[in-house]
Amino acid sequence: MSVAPGYVATLGRSVEATRALFAAAACSVALVEEDGATLRFVASDGAGAEEIVGVTIPVSRGIAGWAAMSGQPIAVRDVQTDARFARDVAESTHYVPTAILAAPLLDADGEVLGVASVLDPAVDQASEWTLHVLGTLASHMALLVTASGGELTQADDGLGRLGGDLLRLVAAWQSSGQSSGPSSGQSSGPSPGRSGEPADER
Repeated sequence: MSVAPGYVATLGRSVEATRALFAAAACSVALVEEDGATLRFVASDGAGAEEIVGVTIPVSRGIAGWAAMSGQPIAVRDVQTDARFARDVAESTHYVPTAILAAPLLDADGEVLGVASVLDPAVDQASEWTLHVLGTLASHMALLVTASGGELTQADDGLGRLGGDLLRLVAAWQSSGQSSGPSSGQSSGPSPGRSGEPADER
């Protein structure tokens, strides 16, 4: 797990728990910079974690960028076929994924604070369950970011409770066996960002 200096460790633990839930190769969170035109990766766990934290990309680039600009979650099964994939950024982390899930972090007013991304999850990316769960977790991460004002090295009691809530949510899903989602090959309907829709690198 890697967290940029100045950011709450609870956010890093949330990213770590999310990666474990999806049995993914990596998971990261990028936040929108004050200029509104840039995403900065501030927390990551798994493959390329050390390399991606601190990296910035234009909000108009990549699958994460698409999720930030559209405010919608996205699932891309094969990034090599998606023109939005920022391969150069992925290569800089020494890990190039095959599939990416991404969901925006939204504040109470619906403004995009950032994006949570999951690389190569071991779940059915075609199911609505997958993006629904990631969206729920992204909402909890947004609460952490909002409560901390973005940057804070010491989480107060409120932040600790928010982080604990997210970790308990992940643990509940894991213990109930829901992390496998619908059985392979089943899909409860079309989901945003599937083949033919926009995507990004992390």
